[in-house]
Amino acid sequence: MFRQWMREHLTLLHRIARGFASPADQPDLLQELMLAVWRALPAFRGDSQPVTFIYRVAHNRALTWQGSQGGKARRDAEAAAEAMRRHALSADPDEVRMLDRLYAAIRQLPTLDRSILLLSLDGVPYRDIGQMHDLSESNVGVRLTRAKARLTGIISQIEAQEEEK
Repeated sequence: MFRQWMREHLTLLHRIARGFASPADQPDLLQELMLAVWRALPAFRGDSQPVTFIYRVAHNRALTWQGSQGGKARRDAEAAAEAMRRHALSADPDEVRMLDRLYAAIRQLPTLDRSILLLSLDGVPYRDIGQMHDLSESNVGVRLTRAKARLTGIISQIEAQEEEK
């Protein structure tokens, strides 16, 4: 079951890792997320969709990982990770810059808002996001609206700093 889940949902775990960790730490967090799903697998009772279970486990692990790892990015691995990411994307340079700005801005949001925003970007319904974080659906909507507004401001600041360079 684990292998099938990883085949189907590995990109989800990549997005969570990218949203919670610097480029140098993303492979480590991805490993932690996969391990957390593996360890939690016996607790899956089938009461929800596997993707909902994976979201919950991975987001909870990312939240605790962030608190325990903050600031341990390996400087030499940063350049290698960035080069590999750019090569893997093989996209338009403007698109790569936009994604870089977006994830850099997401990482600056408060932890709960970051989690809610990433789940929303993946299309998770407010009801499920609320259940994962013990929030009402309306509270999820309010927090998401505020997070998007903050995100817009952060991206504007990042763009302004890039223009100054």
